[in-house]
Amino acid sequence: MRLYRHFIYLLLLALPCGLFASGEAERENASALFDGGLPAAQAGDFARAAPRDASVDFLRQMKEVLSSGEWNGSTPQLRQFMFKNAKEGWTAQAQSVGLEGFLWTKKELEGKYGAEAFSGQQDDYFNYLDALLKPVAWTSDLRRSLADLRASSLPGLEKNDRLNAILENYVSGLQVNMEKYDLAAWAKKARIYELFPRAYNLEGRHSASGFKSPSDTGQALFFRDFQASDFEVIKRMGFDAVWPMGILPIGVRGQTGTGGGSPYSISDHSTVNPDLGTEEDFRNFVGKAHQAGLKVIVDFVVNHTSLDSKLLAENPDYFVSFRYDGACPKDGYFESYWNGSKYCVHHGGFEYGGGVASWIDTAQINYSNQNLRDRMTAIIKGWVTKFDVDGFRVDMAYLALNNVFARTWAKSMPSGEFYRQLIWTVKAAKPSAAFMAEAYAYQEDLGACGFDTIYSKSEDARPEGQTGWYNATESGNDSTVQSAVNRAAFLAWQSGGAGAVLFAGNHDEGAPEKVYGKRLPAELALTMLYPGAVMMYSGAEIGYDAEIPTENKPLPFSAPCSINWYGGDPQVKKTYQEVLALAAKVRAELGDYDIQPLWPGPGQNWAGYTLTSKDKPGLRKAIVGNVTWNSTRVELPQAGFSGALEPGEYRVLDLP
Repeated sequence: MRLYRHFIYLLLLALPCGLFASGEAERENASALFDGGLPAAQAGDFARAAPRDASVDFLRQMKEVLSSGEWNGSTPQLRQFMFKNAKEGWTAQAQSVGLEGFLWTKKELEGKYGAEAFSGQQDDYFNYLDALLKPVAWTSDLRRSLADLRASSLPGLEKNDRLNAILENYVSGLQVNMEKYDLAAWAKKARIYELFPRAYNLEGRHSASGFKSPSDTGQALFFRDFQASDFEVIKRMGFDAVWPMGILPIGVRGQTGTGGGSPYSISDHSTVNPDLGTEEDFRNFVGKAHQAGLKVIVDFVVNHTSLDSKLLAENPDYFVSFRYDGACPKDGYFESYWNGSKYCVHHGGFEYGGGVASWIDTAQINYSNQNLRDRMTAIIKGWVTKFDVDGFRVDMAYLALNNVFARTWAKSMPSGEFYRQLIWTVKAAKPSAAFMAEAYAYQEDLGACGFDTIYSKSEDARPEGQTGWYNATESGNDSTVQSAVNRAAFLAWQSGGAGAVLFAGNHDEGAPEKVYGKRLPAELALTMLYPGAVMMYSGAEIGYDAEIPTENKPLPFSAPCSINWYGGDPQVKKTYQEVLALAAKVRAELGDYDIQPLWPGPGQNWAGYTLTSKDKPGLRKAIVGNVTWNSTRVELPQAGFSGALEPGEYRVLDLP
């Protein structure tokens, strides 16, 4: 690790000579592994032979050290450190198991309450760090440095300062290497534009935007007719990735509604819906996106297929099913025939209310079957080898985790997680391929499996309560929103684990203007200025909402729908234009930046964070916004601001 950060280097000069020498030896030994000892993967070179196993192993190990710790199959070998404030009698959980979560939380708590409040835990610190690092051989020099520091006669607070300095140095070095070797890290800062091809109304958008419509007057095909100028529109709004949602073929048997069926009742996971174009049309779509500087993300519907899918026709043992000559149970099953025999196949489902709730137009895939795992892995790998897509949004991702699947379906599972097999196989074919999880629980498990990003909607398994961005901001509860800001700030800073994807809406949520009402401008500004991944759904930028009574979606699946690009809500459109322009301006001014949460004083109910440029030292801003339903006072003396914010109001302020 030869890339030192100057201020950290100067800080370490104050360490005792033995500790400094040991730390530097650790860095030099690690550099032989990470900075030239192994070949770095090349982005886009997915057709060549798979990377050497050692390179993949070191990337995994860096992720373990920084984020997840070691796992044995589906079981973590270490849990997050619990910091104890002995004087006040409360505990706080580290943001993650690894060094990044430990260091972030330690510094945050010491900054608020002083290191003295946690001085009784020094032995616990050293024990914990040794247990975290011990499984990874190349951390041996760091372990020796920590052991030397532990045995030293330095006073407690000075020893604590030295511990922080060593960890800051080590973490910063690993983060530099993550930037070099984790080619899928782009996903953690992606600006994603989600669009629904069936409802996108490409021709209407062309005319509404003043574009010339395609010259072909025959049947409109989305992937064939999508032009370079259409990608430029998306790019000008500030996005660098596009997710065309619902592009897989939809089953006919059991199809629901009159709009063409649910885009998540999939008849063939391996190709595109012919109603949208041919495979060659889609390849051209991906090529045009890449030429415009945009990544392309596609769906992987992991949990289920349609009732008439190719996989079910191939082998009913790939599904939760049983062979039976009598009548299938009516609760949750449907009949399917294979090689002259009748099978009872369970509808796709999920845990709910102590039982299983089902989607009646789907069939449940069986992840206890290793042959199915291998088959699905090959199918998903095909999307990068055939089409050169850049990433996958995995639908209801946590349902395929061993613990969840075994409990839901009473199945004995293979020892390894399916996602470890899938993700690392696909990344061997294309190292920059990224995986985004739609998940409302089990975020730690998914991160440890190798997911690059995870929806920030619901994350309520933490001691501080709900920290999922969407549910927190939707609630309007000021303390919940502040906790979500803190969690999001950590997830944007860390590099070893899965990043967060923030959004004000998507295809599963109500129109943002309905969900947030007058609070929308502040919520949108706090979201779009986030330096990590963010997502916006097509039609939101003009305030278009075609929700029907039976489906709480701005673009329903069960009824015909087409965005009217001349319609929408003018005030909402103005809000999006202002916020998207603001985000572009701030990014141009600051370049790459980190954020830190701002904590309101007593009686103040706003939320906000500072933005500190990493490219331009000393350049800082702050954003404060009111996403509650009531007016609040704001006192921010460091920005020279004192005043009131009404619901939905926000301010972006310069900091000295």
